[in-house]
Amino acid sequence: MSVVVKNKLATVLDVPGAGLIFQPAQELTVDSITAALSAAIQAGQVEVVSQADPNVVVVEEDGQTLFELPLSWPGPDQVHLVVGGLVQVFSTDFSVDPATNQLTWLDEEVELKAGDQLLFVRRAS
Repeated sequence: MSVVVKNKLATVLDVPGAGLIFQPAQELTVDSITAALSAAIQAGQVEVVSQADPNVVVVEEDGQTLFELPLSWPGPDQVHLVVGGLVQVFSTDFSVDPATNQLTWLDEEVELKAGDQLLFVRRAS
């Protein structure tokens, strides 16, 4: 997961142990939030501007039904699909073509809207 963080101070900020040196108002992208960076965020020195979750696909247009998967499809016994906080049912609500790694939304009663998120969650072993 990549996270964009920004120096809120009017001075240069060096986050100890994290190897991050921010110029005033500078934004940097990090792969994870270390304890030192977390402390700087909690102290109000740094703010989280955005974060990308590689397990989320955002619907681009109303009624969209075909999506590129953000991961190689391991099969319905390994991954849940969550939409609107509800776990979806494989072969009822959606299907996946493993050859193309594309998901097709099947539920005609639920039209996906632009901005909706499809969250892929690995099942616990």
